[in-house]
Amino acid sequence: MNVDEAREMHIRVERRRDPMTGDYFENINGMMFKDGFLYKTVSMKSISAQNIQPTFDELEKFRQPGENGDGDMASLSTLFANRKKGHFMKGDRVIVVKGDLKNLKGWVEKVEEDNVHIRPMEEGLPRTLAVNEKELCKYFEPGNHVKVVSGATEGTTGMVITIEGHRVVILSDTTKEHVRVFADNVVESSEVTTGVTRIGDYELHDLVLLDNMGFGVIIRVESEAFQVLKGVPERAEVMLVRLREIKCKLEKKTYAQDRSKNTVSVKDIVRILEGPCKGKQGPVEHIFRGILFIYDRHHLEHAGF
Repeated sequence: MNVDEAREMHIRVERRRDPMTGDYFENINGMMFKDGFLYKTVSMKSISAQNIQPTFDELEKFRQPGENGDGDMASLSTLFANRKKGHFMKGDRVIVVKGDLKNLKGWVEKVEEDNVHIRPMEEGLPRTLAVNEKELCKYFEPGNHVKVVSGATEGTTGMVITIEGHRVVILSDTTKEHVRVFADNVVESSEVTTGVTRIGDYELHDLVLLDNMGFGVIIRVESEAFQVLKGVPERAEVMLVRLREIKCKLEKKTYAQDRSKNTVSVKDIVRILEGPCKGKQGPVEHIFRGILFIYDRHHLEHAGF
């Protein structure tokens, strides 16, 4: 929920203090919002925590201030608790994340129940060491080609470009975007995903009109929905849109004017002179209501737009 947009639509928003927690919330028709999220009190019996696999973005969003990449063992513990049987296999590269052997790297030799026998990379240690699987995480290096096998981006393939603690940043084979995932959700693979690029009449990079009269460019096609980059120049705003929420595809036959009153058409090469994207340049892919969608091949986020 965007409180500022609600006020612009003349929806009554009141700031109130919750008597139970002492925290302040934005109140809309009796519903309590904070940081864009709806807060509700529910019975514990109505909540199921079994086999829940939080996404990377969810864990990042709810991380407490002051936590860092090495300190969020609670996040890792949540992932470890939902591991499937046979998570580790012979040949996997691993790193010890807690205990006396913390930061030791090695290769999996065999797995016995909850213990994983690893061959250490360091010299001077026994040939193999038995480590509880809850003390291990998979380990990768830049340049490894991998596949995401669980989580919100399951099925994505690409190359590891950086390591951030127990997370890896992958350059997707299909979208060329950076994808951040936990190393625990990844395996080395030579497979290259071709990816879904179309659902119904709409495909990747189409400019579409939404049923709320908003508009944007499809930057990712998922199994049953699209990620759409909305036409908001001041900030990058991406939303998940179902097929039924799209009214139609917008044609490219239109033009606009730059600040010198020159005519700008689709496929013209332009350079951004002001604003948050200042300095970026590329061909104009779409124009609608005076908004230009420009493709910059050096800008990997949001599929280059």
